Amino acid sequence: MAVLQKSARHRKIETLLRILFVLLVAAHVVALTTHFFLAYTKVFQVQRIPEDQRRFHIAEGAHLNSVLEELQRRKLAPAPFYVRLALMRHDPDLVIKKGNYRFPEEASTWDLIQQFGDGHVLLEKITIPEGLDHWEVARLLGESRWGTEAQFQALIDDPTPIRALDGDATNLEGYLFPETYFFPEEATPEQIVGTMVRHFVTRTESLRARLPAAGMTVREWVALASLVEKESAIPQERNRIAGVFSNRLKRGMLLQCDPTIIYSLKLNNQYRGKIYRSQIRHDHPYNTYVYKGLPPGPIASPGLQSLTAALEPESHGFYYFVARNDGTHQFSKNLREHNRAVRRYRRP
Repeated sequence: MAVLQKSARHRKIETLLRILFVLLVAAHVVALTTHFFLAYTKVFQVQRIPEDQRRFHIAEGAHLNSVLEELQRRKLAPAPFYVRLALMRHDPDLVIKKGNYRFPEEASTWDLIQQFGDGHVLLEKITIPEGLDHWEVARLLGESRWGTEAQFQALIDDPTPIRALDGDATNLEGYLFPETYFFPEEATPEQIVGTMVRHFVTRTESLRARLPAAGMTVREWVALASLVEKESAIPQERNRIAGVFSNRLKRGMLLQCDPTIIYSLKLNNQYRGKIYRSQIRHDHPYNTYVYKGLPPGPIASPGLQSLTAALEPESHGFYYFVARNDGTHQFSKNLREHNRAVRRYRRP
């Protein structure tokens, strides 16, 4: 009888142990499931990103796992396993792009990964104003993070990128399209200069289609537009100034455009910040006080308005203009009117 009671107690203990084991296993499974669920959902939870963690760099050839490990190290993502699981389910074809990134103040890990996949790299802004000559453009770009003035000048001195449109080009003068650009931090000088030239090509396509009717080559058109750009501070006057140059060209008159004196002096490294009386007749093909017709090429980068004005000169009877003190010009039909205007507006 004692043996039977002992056996019953033994079976009871074994049953209790089995129940306890099942409960432990169930608890463990629940814990693992909970952990898995929390870790997985953390991929999609919006978090605040500290200011010192908002810049992120992905190097050329970097693998996704190394990027995920770095995010985990910065406490911006759970273990890579869970992020990869989310990617397998929601975006299996994602490919991360190299570059420098800046994270927003608040974002989920998933948001950051999508930013890498979209290639939304950190961009720096640079504005190229209308009317800069190629030396000024090289100097402005040389002040940026992307290269030195000498590097940009060497690229600008090579006309290869524009030769298909202008076979007579000796450099990229006139074809560095003035605009506000956004470049990634890792952009190269070659990419930047190439982008500026491509912008000229694409932005002027419809205007260039009108050149045969206007009887101008690309080079002549851009040269004329560059004179309009340099002489006009007021957008409303561009077509009128283009009309003055058109009238003088038709009559075979000297264009007498002051900025061409400066450009010719720069080409000979003789410009010192102002035009001296003795330099007005500086003997150089670009000096329109000495040589008739358009200069051999552009003297600056004209904007779209000046390029349009060169094709749409205003029809009028003016042959002269002089700057007033407010940035506008006084236009005259003959030399007598012009001299009177000069005395009025250039009085010492």
